[in-house]
Amino acid sequence: MTTLDSVTLLVAILLAVFGTALGFGRTLRIFTKGIFGIIISVFLCVTFGGMIAGIPAVADWIAGLNGKLGDVWGFLATIRLVTVIYYILLFFVMTLLRILVVRLIGTAFAAPILPVRILNRVLGAVLAVGGTLLFVLLVFAVLRIFGDTSFVQDLASKMEGSFLGLLYENNPVKFV
Repeated sequence: MTTLDSVTLLVAILLAVFGTALGFGRTLRIFTKGIFGIIISVFLCVTFGGMIAGIPAVADWIAGLNGKLGDVWGFLATIRLVTVIYYILLFFVMTLLRILVVRLIGTAFAAPILPVRILNRVLGAVLAVGGTLLFVLLVFAVLRIFGDTSFVQDLASKMEGSFLGLLYENNPVKFV
């Protein structure tokens, strides 16, 4: 076990203790606030936006409004303004749904019943470690894009032979 592995294990244990202390509901709120919340909302828009826009009534409505705006000014037909507005509105709807679902889950896990409290603590530890692991995978995927730079090559060589090095080499998240 390398020093980096020891530090990684220590950080994972500290994250598990942190998640246990906060519980699942609070940890979920932490992971879905700020930039992570925006990323989640964008992901949901990309995932479900095309499916919703593919519904015949919605598709006809978007195409009709894009056509009417294109008749008014040709530039609006080029940028498909209604489609842009559709995705902006969808982003706000997904953000509201995300906030409501997180609050509902947080409230459900705040019940003072012993089995729920135990489950809250265990899932809080799992979420804290798992969420951080997912974040590390995303950072490694971004670093992989710049893999030919000396900084990333130096970092990869320092991680070689450790758990993080193995994770970097076998990262399932790929942007390219």
